[in-house]
Amino acid sequence: MERKNFIRSFAVAAIAGPMIIEGCKKESVDTSAATTTSTTTTTTTTAASTTGSCVLTPTETEGPYPYVGGELTNPLNRTDVTESTQTGVPLTLNFVVVNTNDNCNVVSGARVDIWHCNKDGYYSGYASQPGILGTQSYVGKTWLRGYQLSDTSGVAKFTTIYPGWYSGRATHVHIEVYVSGVLKKTGQVAFSQAITNLVYASSLYTGLGTNPTTNSSDSVFGDSATDLSNETLSLTGSVAAGYAGSYTIGIAL
Repeated sequence: MERKNFIRSFAVAAIAGPMIIEGCKKESVDTSAATTTSTTTTTTTTAASTTGSCVLTPTETEGPYPYVGGELTNPLNRTDVTESTQTGVPLTLNFVVVNTNDNCNVVSGARVDIWHCNKDGYYSGYASQPGILGTQSYVGKTWLRGYQLSDTSGVAKFTTIYPGWYSGRATHVHIEVYVSGVLKKTGQVAFSQAITNLVYASSLYTGLGTNPTTNSSDSVFGDSATDLSNETLSLTGSVAAGYAGSYTIGIAL
């Protein structure tokens, strides 16, 4: 079932309690220069474009650490991707899937896959990762990855932790969207520079310290031909209480 997506706001359940997030609002980012350049896979960003009044989400590289065997083989249909083993600042994410070819009507039943690194900069399922604390192997682990089907409001909700970082990349979450088993969007979403700096100054992230790669200097987000706000999560909350965020994924059906 679909309904119009000129929704001005919707409720997001966060650790500290209800917080209201504007469904299509993006938060501005700090574009200060970074001291580290990227050594990871680079790609040319497909600029955000408009179809009518809707914005297509920029297409980005899938990245090196999707589910082993491919996202469509990922059996982890779940809201909470922490597996109760990953510590960090709590984070609730709401992805709203809309159809840019249908006046931004929401899309129900879309499969939204996410994955990201843990607070120490490592991904589950892989060995010989660069990380920040030395080479580690997490072969056979499945934390901080999973998928949800968008509901009748077009929303796919996840409970996770604020990601850490690894050398050469800004803090990010990977996303893929499938409709009827067909890949419709591969992207990545960034975080507010100011909030990221606050999180990394907290006790759970002291092993990492501040990420020297900013959104604007990142190899993926930095080559964007569009405003970085099109790839930035809108967040509310605090380090102590956790954060909640929303991001509208525009796909063309």
